[in-house]
Amino acid sequence: MAADHRYVPITLWRVASRLMLTLFNLFGEPDALARQHSIGANDHKLVCNWLRTVEALFRRLLFIEASYYVGELTPPKPRVKRPRARREMAFFPDQPEAWRVTFRTMERGPAGPRRSGRSHRAPLKFYSAWPLAERFEALLRVHNNPAPFAKRLARRLNAECVSAILKAPAELEHRIDHEPFVEIEALCAERRGVLPVRPPPNYRLPWIPDRPPAVWNDEPCLLLVVHDNQPHALRHFRGRRMQRT
Repeated sequence: MAADHRYVPITLWRVASRLMLTLFNLFGEPDALARQHSIGANDHKLVCNWLRTVEALFRRLLFIEASYYVGELTPPKPRVKRPRARREMAFFPDQPEAWRVTFRTMERGPAGPRRSGRSHRAPLKFYSAWPLAERFEALLRVHNNPAPFAKRLARRLNAECVSAILKAPAELEHRIDHEPFVEIEALCAERRGVLPVRPPPNYRLPWIPDRPPAVWNDEPCLLLVVHDNQPHALRHFRGRRMQRT
């Protein structure tokens, strides 16, 4: 197994581990949640409330990890479009390692207004448990090995998108201890200051006249210094292997 290298102090990852285990103990591990098939509306609302809190904490830690990779990674090579044959894929509740999951690196905003054609429908009483189980599994994978997720986030990390990454529900502050919460907030503020200011992907340089305007903003990009921290050992969790007492 490759060395587990983390820039975030191991004590803060253990705080995230305890909150993730609390989530699993309350609502089940990914495979157990997937076997439920569906859950009631009230339970779904409660699960989403806790899940958004845990994801917000993981996003903060992942942001700190990703900030150390900015400037190190080479730009990805352009993908060559190739014809791909469509194939059917099956996922089973008892094989969470084979699921195709994605961790949400940015908090989604509130849902927009529904179309008028659906306004007459009654509210849902049951929701599918599969999307929640996949988000549970994504948390587990980030916890066990955050480096690939941090490097993927670092490729598109800049000062403009930090607010969306660090967006968190108000419950986060009350579901972990005060001291680690303050330490995480301080680290996020510190690492936010070293990020370069990048234009959006479709940005084009404006036409510059011969005489510059009276006000001219020229924000310099800061160089990122990567500290060589020692790797830390952290317990790896897998749902079926966790022994509960």
